[in-house]
Amino acid sequence: RALPLGTSSQGRPPASNFNRSGGTGAGSRLMSQADSSASPPATAGEGAGPSKRESEVEDLARKWLCAAETEAVEDDLKKLVEETKMPLEKLAGKEGLRMGPYQLVLWQPRYVFADLDGLHYQKLSTQNRPMGKPKKIKFASILEVTELEQGEIVIRCRSRDYTFKAPDASKASVMVHNLRQLILRHAEASGETGEQEGADSS
Repeated sequence: RALPLGTSSQGRPPASNFNRSGGTGAGSRLMSQADSSASPPATAGEGAGPSKRESEVEDLARKWLCAAETEAVEDDLKKLVEETKMPLEKLAGKEGLRMGPYQLVLWQPRYVFADLDGLHYQKLSTQNRPMGKPKKIKFASILEVTELEQGEIVIRCRSRDYTFKAPDASKASVMVHNLRQLILRHAEASGETGEQEGADSS
């Protein structure tokens, strides 16, 4: 006899191919493959540190900064040395000259200049030109640099003091500041604490 539409010969409706996920078995497999292929692949090294190129750029930037700082320090040091060159007067002897019960204060013209490890002073001719061999006070021997009134500068060492006099107070302040900076730079660079200084008997 004729069977109703949608029923099998055993009287049961045909089994559905849809699973619980709502699709057929083959269709679900295809959709799962499609979904997995749509996900972006994980890149190599994702979540790790900076790349080799980034590290090289950072190293170059660090080296450039170090070089710039070194150049600035060297320029500042050259400026300090250059500004320390000036004619000064130096107090003769350690405490002046004695004549019997009296003490004679004698100021002698000197050309003063610095280098990286000491302060030099040299005699001046009547034409205010440096003459003779310079004498040197090593920075390692200097304990203190003090500015007094009327442009006087006292450099205290372990064995003696040196007293200089600038033309005015402003030049004395520049000299004292520069000497302190140069002594500090020298101590930081070398760590010297020895006592060596040029003796001046004139």
